[in-house]
Amino acid sequence: MAPVRRLSDHVINLIAAGEVVERPASVVKELLENSLDAGAQNVSVELSRGGRKSIAVRDDGAGMGRHDLLLAVERHATSKLQRPEDLDRIGTLGFRGEALPSIAAVSRLTILTSDGGDGWKLSMVGGEVKDLTPAARSRGTTVTVEALFFNQPARRKFLSSEATELSWIERIVTGCALAYPEVSFSLLHDDRTLFRLPPGESVEERLRNRYSLRAGEPCVSGTGEGDGVSAELLVFPGKLWTGRRHQYILVNGRLVSSPMISSVVNGRLEGPGGSPLFLCSLALPPEAVDVNAHPAKKEVRFRNHGAVLRAVEAAMAAMVPERSAGLEARYPGISLRNTAPPAYRARQAALELSAPAAREPAPGPDPEAPEPVESQVWEDPVPILQVNDSYLVTASGAGLLVVDQHAAHERVLFEQILKNLQEASSGGRQQLLLPEVLHLDRDEAAAIGLYGPMITRAGFDLKVSGDTVEILAVPEGITRGAEAVREILEAFSTGRDPTFTQQEVLAAATACKGAVTFGQKLSRSEIRSLFHRLFATSDPFRCPHGRPTLLEITYDELEKRFGR
Repeated sequence: MAPVRRLSDHVINLIAAGEVVERPASVVKELLENSLDAGAQNVSVELSRGGRKSIAVRDDGAGMGRHDLLLAVERHATSKLQRPEDLDRIGTLGFRGEALPSIAAVSRLTILTSDGGDGWKLSMVGGEVKDLTPAARSRGTTVTVEALFFNQPARRKFLSSEATELSWIERIVTGCALAYPEVSFSLLHDDRTLFRLPPGESVEERLRNRYSLRAGEPCVSGTGEGDGVSAELLVFPGKLWTGRRHQYILVNGRLVSSPMISSVVNGRLEGPGGSPLFLCSLALPPEAVDVNAHPAKKEVRFRNHGAVLRAVEAAMAAMVPERSAGLEARYPGISLRNTAPPAYRARQAALELSAPAAREPAPGPDPEAPEPVESQVWEDPVPILQVNDSYLVTASGAGLLVVDQHAAHERVLFEQILKNLQEASSGGRQQLLLPEVLHLDRDEAAAIGLYGPMITRAGFDLKVSGDTVEILAVPEGITRGAEAVREILEAFSTGRDPTFTQQEVLAAATACKGAVTFGQKLSRSEIRSLFHRLFATSDPFRCPHGRPTLLEITYDELEKRFGR
């Protein structure tokens, strides 16, 4: 083993810079945060070759004098912290004093600044000061970064393409602009203006301006509060992308990455067409959030996410009319408001999915009986086929629509059972011809005693005797009652998702085991019923566990596959 040695300051700076400066977007983020902390009202970002060649950030903030300028490029020198306890209530975007020295260590850096008095120009190469001279400049600061990673060829080699690096920078600038709508922002690339956002816009106006959205583009919002946290969500449900780069999460004005918040929002808003454009903005006391959890300050930690869930639910409630209009236009023959024409709705009860073994045998043919419902029901303008006894396939306005029959039925049952629980009604209960018997272990017996009343409200009729349960009735549409009850007990005993209520846990568990299975043959009426009931739910795109219920294969994709 080699002897232990102290690293040189140069190597230490390079290692530290690698944690803070990952790519050109990291540089832009740090410089923008410095500008905003300095009180800038106008910020301009100019790039060359996606920031790989040069980055220049100009602002009209407080600027610096000669002494502060020299200190600013020293590691761990900052104007934003004084005492250890300040770390517990950080109110600025920057605070560590690492950004400028880290950037300087891996680039050719020039800072031109003035605090309203004399101006100064500082030049550095690879972290070493090369020149400091007086210079003319109005109040504010211009930082120019050239040849990023020139002294780290391996890091420079693994930068992404110019277009990819530019897209990351666009995201950073947009996020800062959304957090500070009172500040003007502009982004230029190779002498071409990508966007210019004037000051004084509302956040919605800024999003519309940034993405060139027409005035009629639907936008829905929702707010939520809980335990000192307030959340506001703005969603453009019609603007969808395959990735999540056009989704912004702000915590106390800081653009962050939060897997928990992202999963809560996307779990309810994503669909087969992609992820929507949204902004989720949270406000909470500085002492309730840890912004020192990531070297580049990209992630934060705080405890309560209930406010986010409430904001999502409020936005989804406002989204239903907008989504209905869009789906009806996209998928011919679907009516989310009425589900189907009156003749179809009048017979819908006869077409509900059910467990064949759970109902009494049908009587023999009656010569005086009316014509079977199957031949009277409304026919879909586009046929719906069952493929491999697992998928429902039909044509949409843009391509082929493929529905996962199990996930779709899960969604339908989930909302049906949740409604029973919320309305304290066991409506839609179906009696079993032969009771199903379930033998419980000690934990399950304890759980049935605790959650039995809630399970009954969901639509089950249970007769409990010691460690044995007889299931006399199940919610309408449930195909495997014993499996559903055991799934409910397991879900409660293993600990539930904190974003789900007890009622949602019960409804999801029941739907999971009670839904039709893969490989289960459905009749034409059952296929139509399932298809249209899915699109009458509040969220036809996902099952209760977050899996997609349907996929769309566009005609463009099919043409590409066939080489057209």
